[in-house]
Amino acid sequence: VFVETVGGVIGGAVGGRLPDLLEPALNPGHRSVAHALVPAGVAGATFAPSLHRTRQHSREWADRCRARRYAATTTLEQIFWWLAEMACRLLAGAIPGVAAGYVSHLLLDAGTPNGLPLLA
Repeated sequence: VFVETVGGVIGGAVGGRLPDLLEPALNPGHRSVAHALVPAGVAGATFAPSLHRTRQHSREWADRCRARRYAATTTLEQIFWWLAEMACRLLAGAIPGVAAGYVSHLLLDAGTPNGLPLLA
């Protein structure tokens, strides 16, 4: 749970910066497709169902890696499978974190005087 939480924090930080990484704030009216309501809504509706499946898949892979670690016969193998398990657990947390960070960025931008464009 702790590793997934760390992944969520990292994912949230990345997701929160993602709109401005895609469209750098070079001028006050920099908001285009990455900040627009309709593209964000379409992307959310398209990818939301697969986010849960991908998160579950990452957790399943982490469990498989843990089983392989317990079955490993050398310390090097145990370290490898532990690192693989931790990477899968980080990913399981980062997936919803990125989505939440992106949405929070758009919500905060929507409250500014420029608001958000509908399309681009």
